Amino acid sequence: MFEDARAQLASLHWGQPVDLIKDYAEPVCLALALQVTQPSCNDIDSLNQLARQVSASSADPFALELKSRSKAASAALCPYFASGPMPLRESGFVALSQTMVHLLGNVWFGLINHPEEWSRLHCQPALIARGVEELLRFAGLTRFVYRRAQADTMVNGICIRHGERLTLRIFAANRDPDRFSNPNEVSVMRRGLGQVSLGAGRHACVGAPLIRTATVAATYTLVERLPKVRLLSPISWRGGDGFRSPSSLPVVASL
Repeated sequence: MFEDARAQLASLHWGQPVDLIKDYAEPVCLALALQVTQPSCNDIDSLNQLARQVSASSADPFALELKSRSKAASAALCPYFASGPMPLRESGFVALSQTMVHLLGNVWFGLINHPEEWSRLHCQPALIARGVEELLRFAGLTRFVYRRAQADTMVNGICIRHGERLTLRIFAANRDPDRFSNPNEVSVMRRGLGQVSLGAGRHACVGAPLIRTATVAATYTLVERLPKVRLLSPISWRGGDGFRSPSSLPVVASL
């Protein structure tokens, strides 16, 4: 992925505004998705459009029309991913070509708004992996997950009964002031990292190692090349209760 990311950045015209989502994240993530999942289809644009419909429903899971479109799109994608491990079939293609784009948008938006941390990573690239963990805490994608209690239990003095449905606020857990000092700030030097954006323990996301690797590669390549970037306009957001991310990240760069 480093090679694809560097080639994509080198192809851009940095003397004019660049959209980090459309011009960088989307093509790099699509290339990664194709490399990993190897679909049996040459119509990449059609696959990408179907994957976007599936991703849109994940972002806004209570929108019934999006859910209906997602079901049809998933069925249309399945025949092109008939081989390979199940997590790396059509769901893997959607995750890498679409969800990764949303995640990178959140991570980079958080980093752009903390220019001193961008500069630190540019000057000390060995901190990138640590920085990505902090950015996943600060700007991770998943907002909520839903679970059902398997037994009666007590949490912080609150009784939860067997069978009750729970809404777990991942965003709030990652900003818990009892766990993280100055939780609403990004610090790549933060001690005691422990974000739960990718789950934890036996409930950890099966794709977490690949997601971390891809996020490190795309972010490392970006801050390695650019000492400083500046957003050009207020950001509009897309998504819903599942996750939200910037629609675009138009920037000008200092080389």
